[in-house]
Amino acid sequence: MPLLKETMTKEQRLLFTIKFQPTDRVPVIPLMGQWVARYMKLPKGLRFRVPQEVLQSFKDMYTMLGEYDAQYVAGFSWPRSSARISGSMGEMISAGKKGIPDNFSVQYAEKENIYFEDYQKIINLGWNKFCEEYFPKVTGTSLGQLDAAQKSELAVYKEDTKTWNKMGVPVMTGALVISAEMTLSLGRTLPQFTMDLHRHPDVVQAALEVMVPDFIHNAIDDVKASGLPWVNISLERGSGAYYNLKTYERFFFPQLKKMVDAFAREGFITVMHMDTNWIKNLPYLLELPRQKCICELDGTTDIFKAKEILKDHTCLMGDVPAAILSFGHPEEVTAYSEKLIDVIGKNGGFILSTGCECPVDAKFENMKALCDTAKTRSATYSL
Repeated sequence: MPLLKETMTKEQRLLFTIKFQPTDRVPVIPLMGQWVARYMKLPKGLRFRVPQEVLQSFKDMYTMLGEYDAQYVAGFSWPRSSARISGSMGEMISAGKKGIPDNFSVQYAEKENIYFEDYQKIINLGWNKFCEEYFPKVTGTSLGQLDAAQKSELAVYKEDTKTWNKMGVPVMTGALVISAEMTLSLGRTLPQFTMDLHRHPDVVQAALEVMVPDFIHNAIDDVKASGLPWVNISLERGSGAYYNLKTYERFFFPQLKKMVDAFAREGFITVMHMDTNWIKNLPYLLELPRQKCICELDGTTDIFKAKEILKDHTCLMGDVPAAILSFGHPEEVTAYSEKLIDVIGKNGGFILSTGCECPVDAKFENMKALCDTAKTRSATYSL
């Protein structure tokens, strides 16, 4: 297939898409981090810290895939400006450590490290003050050490961002927020948090409401530090796959709306990373600021029904499934990507991507097919 004629910069293409304005083609932005590390055979497992090698590997993959429209994140580092992290911390099971194979996908061991009595501490102190005690206890390092580590990581992130920007490639994460309910769920464990919702609903709600203002404050600080007006909110455990809509309405959506509204007032774009099945929850997104967000789906939510619900209100991003990328053939990737462009991309508001991060065993030729399809398949507009 012949390549489409490109008349826009990558940043223009991305921003026009979010606003449902006509573009020269659909943007393609694959999520890939661990896959790049594995495919490029980087040393020291998948979570090593050699910034120059990391960046060069991403740049090489960018060229090998024939270029794409943005970096989801600048590299392996994250834009955190201080020890005040909007999210809980658990034990990371990293490749190359404690007998874990080098090609292992990074995982977190879920274990209880926020206890019931901590709810009242959060309510009394707020999240940031609570964390002054919590993070050193969980990590075994001081706040000063944590703060220095985050600032060092931010410096790497900013340098990586400069490199991408010089290449004309935007970076679309300026701050990372783990949603308040997911933070408590990860810290309490999913079973304990679920029991808390039923046994102590008023306490959980009060804690969530206290946490969100600090999350907003931290994210705004991180955006100012990174210089990127994009906030990525990691969502998962509030979806209809976990809880009924009555629970979602009371505990979770009000907190999401506060964050997205605040970020929109600041002029930020919010990327809602929505793993698991959110189809029951999507109508609520119509209450969020129009054309100020990206709803990023992982292949579990029916993206075609999502288009019917959200129409021209919220940009969709996704959702070539991991199974196709790992076990399928380029023709399958192309066919599914073309369907996404034809249906979801009609009249704008669609970014072609992987369904969540691409799996570590994805085939290179499938990833190439994903990127190539966006450059050969034209979306249609009914003007």
